[in-house]
Amino acid sequence: MKQKMKKQTILLGEGIHQHTLYGSFESDTTIEDFASIEVLEETLLQHEHPSGSFGEHKTLIVDEGSWRMGKQVEYNPFSGKVERVWD
Repeated sequence: MKQKMKKQTILLGEGIHQHTLYGSFESDTTIEDFASIEVLEETLLQHEHPSGSFGEHKTLIVDEGSWRMGKQVEYNPFSGKVERVWD
């Protein structure tokens, strides 16, 4: 059975680009640092500018299955802080 196609931006960069899924999937982005995405049929992940034009890399294919999206952090040993890495 063909699933409903949809579009959802799952991650915003520093105002320059975003990561957007196009396809058949369900997502729970209510957990801020670890979103859950269930890909029902092969889905596309595009790195794009807010205008919709392509960003830094080609479109990636996301296979069917359960996925978790974690946000990368880095530790600064000089300040002793853990900070989110912006893509």
